[in-house]
Amino acid sequence: MKRFAIWILLFGLSSATFAAIDAPTGRVVLTVSGAIDHTNVPERPLAQFDLAMLKLLPAHEITTHNPWEEGEHHYVGFNPKDLLALLKSRGDLMRLTAFNQYITEIPMSDFEDWDTIIAYEMDGKPIPVRNKGPLMVIYNFDQHPELRTEAYYGRSIWQIQSLKVMEP
Repeated sequence: MKRFAIWILLFGLSSATFAAIDAPTGRVVLTVSGAIDHTNVPERPLAQFDLAMLKLLPAHEITTHNPWEEGEHHYVGFNPKDLLALLKSRGDLMRLTAFNQYITEIPMSDFEDWDTIIAYEMDGKPIPVRNKGPLMVIYNFDQHPELRTEAYYGRSIWQIQSLKVMEP
């Protein structure tokens, strides 16, 4: 199988399963740590992903305005629920860190209740680092005007480099 392949191995007579996640072959754009059971970094409790690996997750789209970009933009990305299911996450809160060390915490319920995504594409193109990429949290502020608050603007982190799943 190609990158990001998942193999299910059965151990002995038990029904326990283990999923192996391939290591990235491109530039690492996201490191996941914390309350996860499946990793791809030998001897470290981490999972690293390049952009191609993240693009293999189910894609979600949002078209919206936001306070840091002029006009309406179309974003494509993944829902962290899918990524964390793959990693067998035990947490319900994510701590995201940007390149500039800005940190925000986002409850997983935001990704369930508001269809929020971590975008890797804006208007049909990868998001460059100089324009808040390669990864950014996008809420649909047009569809949910009640999210137009400082709390949700503060969670709209860009230039994401790491995600830590917090224990429940």
